[in-house]
Amino acid sequence: MTEHFEGHFPEEAEQNEIGGPVVFAIMVITMIVLLIWAAS
Repeated sequence: MTEHFEGHFPEEAEQNEIGGPVVFAIMVITMIVLLIWAAS
């Protein structure tokens, strides 16, 4: 399944590998900012 998907969508597979950690980092940073804003 994984090989079949990557074979048809190599660009999307690469974007997902890069995009996953980036989205997670943005979510973490957003949560920290919200916590700081809520605490002040």
